Amino acid sequence: MIRTAYRVFCRIEEVFVGFCFLGVVGLTFMNAVLRYFGRPLTTAEDLCLFLFPWAAFFGADVALRHSRLVGMDLFVSKLSPKKQKSIQILIFSIMIVVMVAIIPLGYRLALSNWNRIMNSLPISYGFVTISFPTACIFMILTCILRIKRIVQNFNNDGYNIKKDILGAPIPGFSPVNNKDHDDGNNTKAEKSCS
Repeated sequence: MIRTAYRVFCRIEEVFVGFCFLGVVGLTFMNAVLRYFGRPLTTAEDLCLFLFPWAAFFGADVALRHSRLVGMDLFVSKLSPKKQKSIQILIFSIMIVVMVAIIPLGYRLALSNWNRIMNSLPISYGFVTISFPTACIFMILTCILRIKRIVQNFNNDGYNIKKDILGAPIPGFSPVNNKDHDDGNNTKAEKSCS
């Protein structure tokens, strides 16, 4: 039941991010064309200003869930699988601490901007600034679930967090603790680490 609800939430979040991103791209393109003809839409800039933070911050949660955030693993990839997992747990823990510290500041910023109205839309600027602390809450949940998956598979050297997408079943992956298991998807570097 909870897994199904989380999968539905993940899908809704992905559609929401896609909608916001397409809205920003479409409005920017449309406004550029209209500006060429001397008829720019003043509301397009404010709509983009409204949609972009939601796309960026919630997109960061989607990217975190799909292991697609920018990362440098040149050093970490040379370590043993258990040390890699320990470092991943440490990094996710640091991310949680930072986001917990940022959330109250973000909500305070949103409240301080609540009476500020956007230039051409009757929307509070607080709706723009509240996107960051709200996305941080979801990213904390993602980090907690990542840590849980790493701990569950800590002794499984075949487990690779980059191939584990939260909210979706892992095709061809069995969470059985089996060091000799090789589904043929491991790279040469992953095989040499075990």
